[in-house]
Amino acid sequence: MDKTISWLTENSNPAIKYRTLTELLSGEADKQQVSEWITGFLPTDWQETKGLWYNYYLTAIAECGLTYQDVDINKSKALDLSNVEFSCGDFMRLRALIMLGFQNEPQILEILDKLNKKQLPDGGFLCLHRVDKMKYQPKSCVKSNNIALLFCSECKKRGIELSITDDLLSYYWKHNLFYRTSNLSELIIDAREGWRTIDVFFPFEVMRVGLQNIVEAFSALGYGNDERLTKAWDMLNAQRNDIGQVLLNGTLTKSYLPKERVGKPSKWATFYTLLAEKLRTI
Repeated sequence: MDKTISWLTENSNPAIKYRTLTELLSGEADKQQVSEWITGFLPTDWQETKGLWYNYYLTAIAECGLTYQDVDINKSKALDLSNVEFSCGDFMRLRALIMLGFQNEPQILEILDKLNKKQLPDGGFLCLHRVDKMKYQPKSCVKSNNIALLFCSECKKRGIELSITDDLLSYYWKHNLFYRTSNLSELIIDAREGWRTIDVFFPFEVMRVGLQNIVEAFSALGYGNDERLTKAWDMLNAQRNDIGQVLLNGTLTKSYLPKERVGKPSKWATFYTLLAEKLRTI
């Protein structure tokens, strides 16, 4: 473990160094280097970006452990939630905004208040423009649900109780986390190896979330030691090397964070795995 922590606190990834020192070790660290590192990586005009990539850039800053007080963020644009459809991209943005410290803004509180009204009977979510066109009650979309799960876990960490969490968790329990209810041996997202939810994939995107983030979310929500999570823990631990580093199975072709190499130890995946282990003991 000491070797892994030393590796995580190297200077090559200031964000992981900062989050390891503050979240895993409960210490203090300077954010200045982190802020300079991520703003130097992002496009200079990132705040002029629209659509999904704007959400990705907000997420990049949030993943670094920074808040809106650490980075110059156009508040009015970030909090323009007039077209929220509770899609995967919307939950990604909401999660980033919570992490960035906007949780008490009126626009956020309004969204939080209406969340359960948009939740489908199976406990999940589906883009409103699709729901509104259907004459029957549709099933939710696992891609939206995966990021909604990460959103719920970040809210939980900040003492924000959401009315949607229990029903969303029921959705996952019915699916044994990753599988179709019609066939519990068939993955819901059955892509090529490295791009499935049962793989270590990072950074997450609207189409897929990695195993380490799913396990960390359940741990943050208080289910890290639940026997229903045992198989997921086994799959995640199988990706660790002899000093505890977690190997990366897949990543984005174009990433909103500095890329890591597939097949090599991932600092991000290792950090989230260790964070999940810490959270399961709280």
